[in-house]
Amino acid sequence: MEKILSPKLDVVFHMLFGEQKHERITKKLIEDVLEEKVETIELEQTPYLWGEQAEDKVGIIDVRATINKENPIDIEMQILDNKNIEKRILFYWSKLYLKQLKEGDKYDKLKRSIVIIFLDYEIEKLKELGVHTKWQIRNTENGKIVLTEDLEVHIIELPKIKEKEAENRIKKWILFLENPEGEEIKKMSEKEPEIKEAIEVLEKISSDEAKIRIAELREKYIADRESELATAEEKGIKQGIEQGKKQGNFEKGIEIAKKLKSKNMSIEEISEITGLTKGEIEKL
Repeated sequence: MEKILSPKLDVVFHMLFGEQKHERITKKLIEDVLEEKVETIELEQTPYLWGEQAEDKVGIIDVRATINKENPIDIEMQILDNKNIEKRILFYWSKLYLKQLKEGDKYDKLKRSIVIIFLDYEIEKLKELGVHTKWQIRNTENGKIVLTEDLEVHIIELPKIKEKEAENRIKKWILFLENPEGEEIKKMSEKEPEIKEAIEVLEKISSDEAKIRIAELREKYIADRESELATAEEKGIKQGIEQGKKQGNFEKGIEIAKKLKSKNMSIEEISEITGLTKGEIEKL
């Protein structure tokens, strides 16, 4: 085994927490995020739809489960900042929630549905908040009153562990995701059996040639995608600068045209000097 695969890579994250034979570590992860006891967990065994023939097509990567025999839960690891993550989270939750109902079912069949999302970047609007935030529908005047317990979202921004101390129960998982070979996490594994198991499972994944190939393809796709986003952003900045210059020139032309018009210069002459059309000058 040359190297340990990064558990932050979404396909590796799924191999680690999404397999039915790894339910114990997934159950513990959920308990530590929710800060409550999980009696039972049933992992939804989703097929690997990613293929080696199409590197940019990756199938179902999120981890889906049902806890306590009634509450659907979706766990995801996001490396790329594709923007609009808030809308994507609500979309994930809505799919979980609606999936519980079949045609003819009553609404009381709907149960608490939970989304847990790990981000390898920070959300700008949450920069003043801690590494782990919990979201529900609450009254705007009295934040203590929750409209319904059915919507529950947990956002964990991994980079914040470097700046702000995480809650003890999830700190070990963040450290594991960041550096599974670190000394601190190795010490924790001596007291935390699930962390020890997670390390062992990750080592097995990192020794499997087929899974290494999948991880390599995914890493390539992510690198290409990051490059595309960076190029698009750079292009957008350049376009914005050019647009700003054009706008600046136009506004300067308007200012000059007003002064020339006040001196009774002909519209034709003003147009020739400023580059404005006759119609634009006549409106001044």
